[in-house]
Amino acid sequence: MDDLEFRRTIYADPNCDDIRVKEAAAQDPAKQEFWSEQKRIDASMQAAMKIDVPDDLAHKLILRQTMQTHSHDKKRARVHLALAASLAFVVGVSFTLWQQQNYIDMSQQSLAHVYHEGPHALDANEDFSLQQVNAKLVQYGGHLNEEVGQIYYANHCDYKGVKSLHLVMQADNGKVTVFVVPHKEGYKAKDKVSDGYLTAEAVELQSASLIVVSENVHDVEQTKDKLMKRMTFSA
Repeated sequence: MDDLEFRRTIYADPNCDDIRVKEAAAQDPAKQEFWSEQKRIDASMQAAMKIDVPDDLAHKLILRQTMQTHSHDKKRARVHLALAASLAFVVGVSFTLWQQQNYIDMSQQSLAHVYHEGPHALDANEDFSLQQVNAKLVQYGGHLNEEVGQIYYANHCDYKGVKSLHLVMQADNGKVTVFVVPHKEGYKAKDKVSDGYLTAEAVELQSASLIVVSENVHDVEQTKDKLMKRMTFSA
Protein backbone atom coordinates (compact mmCIF):
# COMPACT_ATOMS: atom_id res chain seq x y z
CA MET A 1 0.00 0.00 0.00
CA ASP A 2 1.56 3.31 -1.10
CA ASP A 3 1.62 6.43 1.07
CA LEU A 4 -1.27 8.16 -0.68
CA GLU A 5 -3.64 5.19 -0.42
CA PHE A 6 -2.61 4.64 3.22
CA ARG A 7 -3.44 8.23 4.18
CA ARG A 8 -6.71 8.24 2.26
CA THR A 9 -7.80 5.08 4.09
CA ILE A 10 -6.87 6.47 7.52
CA TYR A 11 -8.59 9.81 6.87
CA ALA A 12 -11.76 7.91 5.92
CA ASP A 13 -11.64 5.67 9.02
CA PRO A 14 -8.91 6.21 11.66
CA ASN A 15 -9.97 2.98 13.40
CA CYS A 16 -10.10 0.75 10.34
CA ASP A 17 -9.17 -2.92 10.67
CA ASP A 18 -7.77 -3.39 7.16
CA ILE A 19 -4.93 -5.94 7.22
CA ARG A 20 -3.12 -3.97 4.47
CA VAL A 21 -3.13 -0.86 6.66
CA LYS A 22 -1.73 -2.84 9.60
CA GLU A 23 1.03 -4.35 7.47
CA ALA A 24 1.97 -0.97 5.98
CA ALA A 25 2.13 0.63 9.43
CA ALA A 26 4.22 -2.22 10.81
CA GLN A 27 6.78 -1.73 8.04
CA ASP A 28 6.98 2.07 8.23
CA PRO A 29 7.34 4.00 11.54
CA ALA A 30 6.17 7.22 9.85
CA LYS A 31 2.92 5.57 8.78
CA GLN A 32 2.45 4.12 12.28
CA GLU A 33 2.96 7.57 13.84
CA PHE A 34 0.49 9.17 11.39
CA TRP A 35 -2.09 6.47 12.15
CA SER A 36 -1.66 6.89 15.90
CA GLU A 37 -2.06 10.66 15.60
CA GLN A 38 -5.28 10.32 13.59
CA LYS A 39 -6.61 7.89 16.21
CA ARG A 40 -5.87 10.42 18.95
CA ILE A 41 -7.62 13.19 17.05
CA ASP A 42 -10.65 10.98 16.41
CA ALA A 43 -10.80 9.94 20.08
CA SER A 44 -10.65 13.58 21.19
CA MET A 45 -13.50 14.51 18.87
CA GLN A 46 -15.59 11.59 20.10
CA ALA A 47 -14.94 12.57 23.72
CA ALA A 48 -15.95 16.18 23.06
CA MET A 49 -19.24 15.02 21.58
CA LYS A 50 -20.08 12.99 24.68
CA ILE A 51 -20.16 15.92 27.12
CA ASP A 52 -23.60 15.88 28.74
CA VAL A 53 -25.40 18.54 30.74
CA PRO A 54 -26.50 17.03 34.11
CA ASP A 55 -30.18 16.06 34.07
CA ASP A 56 -30.82 17.67 37.46
CA LEU A 57 -28.99 20.93 36.74
CA ALA A 58 -32.16 23.01 36.48
CA HIS A 59 -33.53 21.52 39.72
CA LYS A 60 -30.30 22.28 41.60
CA LEU A 61 -30.29 25.88 40.43
CA ILE A 62 -33.94 26.35 41.35
CA LEU A 63 -33.40 24.80 44.80
CA ARG A 64 -30.40 27.00 45.48
CA GLN A 65 -32.30 30.16 44.59
CA THR A 66 -35.38 29.08 46.54
CA MET A 67 -33.43 28.44 49.76
CA GLN A 68 -31.97 31.96 49.67
CA THR A 69 -35.27 33.75 50.00
CA HIS A 70 -38.02 33.87 52.63
CA SER A 71 -40.37 36.22 50.89
CA HIS A 72 -43.09 34.71 48.72
CA ASP A 73 -42.76 37.44 46.09
CA LYS A 74 -38.98 37.27 46.09
CA LYS A 75 -39.11 33.49 45.91
CA ARG A 76 -41.22 33.59 42.77
CA ALA A 77 -38.86 36.11 41.17
CA ARG A 78 -35.81 34.04 42.07
CA VAL A 79 -37.40 30.84 40.78
CA HIS A 80 -38.05 32.54 37.46
CA LEU A 81 -34.50 33.84 37.43
CA ALA A 82 -33.12 30.39 38.16
CA LEU A 83 -35.17 28.88 35.38
CA ALA A 84 -33.90 31.52 32.98
CA ALA A 85 -30.31 31.01 34.15
CA SER A 86 -30.51 27.25 33.81
CA LEU A 87 -32.05 27.54 30.36
CA ALA A 88 -29.37 30.02 29.29
CA PHE A 89 -26.65 27.70 30.61
CA VAL A 90 -28.01 24.68 28.79
CA VAL A 91 -28.43 26.64 25.56
CA GLY A 92 -24.92 28.09 25.90
CA VAL A 93 -23.30 24.70 26.45
CA SER A 94 -25.31 23.14 23.64
CA PHE A 95 -24.39 25.93 21.23
CA THR A 96 -20.70 25.67 22.14
CA LEU A 97 -20.73 21.91 21.50
CA TRP A 98 -22.65 22.42 18.26
CA GLN A 99 -20.03 24.91 17.07
CA GLN A 100 -17.22 22.48 17.94
CA GLN A 101 -18.89 19.63 16.09
CA ASN A 102 -19.80 21.69 13.01
CA TYR A 103 -16.67 23.80 12.68
CA ILE A 104 -14.89 23.16 9.37
CA ASP A 105 -11.13 23.74 9.17
CA MET A 106 -10.75 24.41 5.46
CA SER A 107 -7.05 23.55 5.36
CA GLN A 108 -7.68 20.14 6.92
CA GLN A 109 -10.76 19.59 4.76
CA SER A 110 -8.71 20.36 1.64
CA LEU A 111 -6.15 17.69 2.54
CA ALA A 112 -8.96 15.15 2.97
CA HIS A 113 -10.51 16.25 -0.34
CA VAL A 114 -7.24 15.72 -2.24
CA TYR A 115 -6.67 12.30 -0.67
CA HIS A 116 -10.27 11.24 -1.29
CA GLU A 117 -10.19 12.26 -4.93
CA GLY A 118 -6.91 10.48 -5.61
CA PRO A 119 -5.05 11.04 -8.91
CA HIS A 120 -8.08 12.05 -11.00
CA ALA A 121 -7.35 15.81 -11.00
CA LEU A 122 -3.61 15.71 -10.33
CA ASP A 123 -3.00 13.45 -13.31
CA ALA A 124 -4.89 15.75 -15.69
CA ASN A 125 -2.71 17.22 -18.43
CA GLU A 126 -4.90 19.84 -20.12
CA ASP A 127 -3.88 23.43 -20.78
CA PHE A 128 -6.80 25.70 -19.85
CA SER A 129 -6.64 29.24 -21.18
CA LEU A 130 -7.14 32.29 -18.97
CA GLN A 131 -10.51 32.88 -20.66
CA GLN A 132 -11.67 29.32 -19.92
CA VAL A 133 -10.71 29.58 -16.26
CA ASN A 134 -12.37 32.99 -15.89
CA ALA A 135 -15.58 31.60 -17.42
CA LYS A 136 -15.75 29.21 -14.45
CA LEU A 137 -14.34 31.63 -11.87
CA VAL A 138 -16.97 34.27 -12.64
CA GLN A 139 -19.61 32.05 -11.01
CA TYR A 140 -17.86 32.76 -7.69
CA GLY A 141 -17.45 36.49 -8.34
CA GLY A 142 -13.77 36.04 -9.21
CA HIS A 143 -11.49 37.00 -12.08
CA LEU A 144 -7.85 36.30 -12.96
CA ASN A 145 -6.28 39.50 -14.25
CA GLU A 146 -3.23 37.86 -15.84
CA GLU A 147 -1.62 34.50 -16.56
CA VAL A 148 -0.53 32.35 -13.60
CA GLY A 149 1.17 29.50 -15.45
CA GLN A 150 -0.21 26.30 -16.94
CA ILE A 151 -3.54 25.16 -15.53
CA TYR A 152 -3.97 21.42 -16.01
CA TYR A 153 -7.43 21.03 -14.46
CA ALA A 154 -10.36 23.41 -13.88
CA ASN A 155 -13.73 22.12 -12.80
CA HIS A 156 -16.46 22.58 -10.24
CA CYS A 157 -16.54 20.26 -7.23
CA ASP A 158 -18.56 19.50 -4.11
CA TYR A 159 -16.50 20.91 -1.25
CA LYS A 160 -18.20 19.56 1.88
CA GLY A 161 -21.60 20.46 0.45
CA VAL A 162 -20.52 23.77 -1.11
CA LYS A 163 -20.18 24.15 -4.89
CA SER A 164 -16.58 25.29 -5.43
CA LEU A 165 -13.90 25.60 -8.10
CA HIS A 166 -11.08 23.03 -8.18
CA LEU A 167 -7.88 23.90 -10.05
CA VAL A 168 -4.57 22.11 -10.61
CA MET A 169 -1.75 24.35 -11.79
CA GLN A 170 2.01 24.41 -12.27
CA ALA A 171 4.40 25.74 -9.60
CA ASP A 172 8.19 25.78 -9.33
CA ASN A 173 8.50 22.20 -8.08
CA GLY A 174 5.44 20.49 -9.50
CA LYS A 175 1.67 20.61 -9.55
CA VAL A 176 -0.41 22.32 -6.86
CA THR A 177 -4.11 22.01 -6.07
CA VAL A 178 -6.19 25.15 -5.58
CA PHE A 179 -9.74 25.44 -4.24
CA VAL A 180 -11.92 28.56 -4.52
CA VAL A 181 -14.74 28.18 -1.99
CA PRO A 182 -17.57 30.72 -1.48
CA HIS A 183 -17.82 32.04 2.06
CA LYS A 184 -20.05 29.99 4.34
CA GLU A 185 -20.77 30.27 8.06
CA GLY A 186 -18.84 27.73 10.12
CA TYR A 187 -15.93 27.49 7.67
CA LYS A 188 -12.57 28.79 8.90
CA ALA A 189 -9.91 29.80 6.37
CA LYS A 190 -7.01 31.15 8.42
CA ASP A 191 -4.75 28.20 9.09
CA LYS A 192 -1.89 26.26 7.54
CA VAL A 193 -1.72 22.51 8.22
CA SER A 194 0.61 19.70 7.23
CA ASP A 195 0.36 15.96 7.72
CA GLY A 196 4.01 15.34 6.87
CA TYR A 197 3.22 14.67 3.21
CA LEU A 198 0.90 17.44 2.02
CA THR A 199 0.67 21.04 3.20
CA ALA A 200 -2.45 23.20 2.87
CA GLU A 201 -2.93 26.90 3.54
CA ALA A 202 -6.25 28.76 3.48
CA VAL A 203 -6.86 32.51 3.26
CA GLU A 204 -10.03 34.56 3.09
CA LEU A 205 -10.53 36.88 0.13
CA GLN A 206 -13.38 39.30 -0.49
CA SER A 207 -16.18 36.87 -1.28
CA ALA A 208 -14.47 33.47 -1.23
CA SER A 209 -11.74 31.50 0.46
CA LEU A 210 -8.60 30.36 -1.34
CA ILE A 211 -6.89 27.11 -0.33
CA VAL A 212 -3.62 25.87 -1.83
CA VAL A 213 -2.38 22.27 -1.36
CA SER A 214 0.97 20.77 -2.35
CA GLU A 215 3.73 18.42 -1.28
CA ASN A 216 6.11 21.40 -1.40
CA VAL A 217 5.73 24.18 1.20
CA HIS A 218 7.50 26.72 -1.05
CA ASP A 219 5.00 26.02 -3.84
CA VAL A 220 2.10 26.56 -1.45
CA GLU A 221 3.40 29.99 -0.38
CA GLN A 222 4.39 31.04 -3.90
CA THR A 223 1.07 30.05 -5.45
CA LYS A 224 -0.96 31.65 -2.65
CA ASP A 225 0.90 34.96 -3.01
CA LYS A 226 0.64 34.89 -6.81
CA LEU A 227 -3.11 34.24 -6.80
CA MET A 228 -3.80 36.83 -4.10
CA LYS A 229 -2.15 39.46 -6.36
CA ARG A 230 -3.72 38.35 -9.64
CA MET A 231 -7.16 37.10 -8.61
CA THR A 232 -9.83 39.68 -7.74
CA PHE A 233 -13.41 39.32 -6.51
CA SER A 234 -16.41 41.56 -6.94
CA ALA A 235 -18.31 42.75 -3.86
